[in-house]
Amino acid sequence: MSILLSIIVPVYNVGSFLPKCINSIISQTFTDFELILVDDGSTDNSVEICDAAAKKDSRVRVIHKENGGVVSARKAGLSVAVGKYAGYVDGDDWIDAHMYEHMVNAMEKYNCDMVMCDVEHENKSVPLSSGSTHINISGGYYNREQLENNVFPKMIYTGVFYKFGIYPVIWNKLYKREKLIKHQMAVDDDIRTGEDAACVYPYLLECDSLYFLENLSLYHYRRSRTQMTVSYDSSYFDCFKSLYEFLSNSSIANSPYSNQLEYYYSYLVKTAISNELKKANSVPIKTKLNHIREICTFADEKGFIDKTDISSLPFFHRMYFKLIKRNRPFLLTVCINIVRFWQRFFR
Repeated sequence: MSILLSIIVPVYNVGSFLPKCINSIISQTFTDFELILVDDGSTDNSVEICDAAAKKDSRVRVIHKENGGVVSARKAGLSVAVGKYAGYVDGDDWIDAHMYEHMVNAMEKYNCDMVMCDVEHENKSVPLSSGSTHINISGGYYNREQLENNVFPKMIYTGVFYKFGIYPVIWNKLYKREKLIKHQMAVDDDIRTGEDAACVYPYLLECDSLYFLENLSLYHYRRSRTQMTVSYDSSYFDCFKSLYEFLSNSSIANSPYSNQLEYYYSYLVKTAISNELKKANSVPIKTKLNHIREICTFADEKGFIDKTDISSLPFFHRMYFKLIKRNRPFLLTVCINIVRFWQRFFR
């Protein structure tokens, strides 16, 4: 008997949240699915939780593998999936009981290549940036012509810095599995920044049709203040460079919409510099400035900031990118700290 839907959950040390995630999937009103839990070398009780779920429900399968990152975990799950459609859920998130019923119904009714829904952010205390609205297009059905006219030209950058047309997350979307295999398997395992974008945008660009379930926030995303504003990622810049190389050789770079990548790269460079200046980065200030100088040099060598129109940006954003172009790490630090002070006390 064929299975209509494969749901893949990469799992790594999320034992505190995993039971709620699994229960939300098992309790779906749509029942013709397989749940593939991919334990990516967890060292907490996630392993036992996965195995217990498989014993309780025959629709659940568990893969145990050495830690290789979320991309490798998604690939492992997709490689054994058999459903006509496939979707992802992160192990620390959860979904509405009707999510896949709505999504599969839209897929079947309109024969879409992709269905998307809105997202509910569980940590309401964390302010959402202008780039955090997950879908900035109108709801409903889009054929290929409508995608080319109304979606593709602003899918990565809407013209407002920084707001995505389609936010680069993989988990609030439903895909045709056979089409997804091509794009997911092409993503390098070492891409750990923008790994969703590396799959979602090339897939989207090949879609002939899409349906957006507007005003249905069916995916519940845990957004941690610590993750977003405090924690320092020492590998961020190296991961960004891997993403840059991947996207620069992707179908997007050879499409009429390639100019959006220049803005996306500029946004990620801005994020990389801000990451170096987080309090959790305990290296000496001289080392921080050297790291920022290296980031600015990379941006200058690749030339994408020169292709970014900053004339309409707010003052501090314009100043920010001018300082990046001129490779002024100390002044960038001053600029960022002024903006952070303003945001903290005057917003």
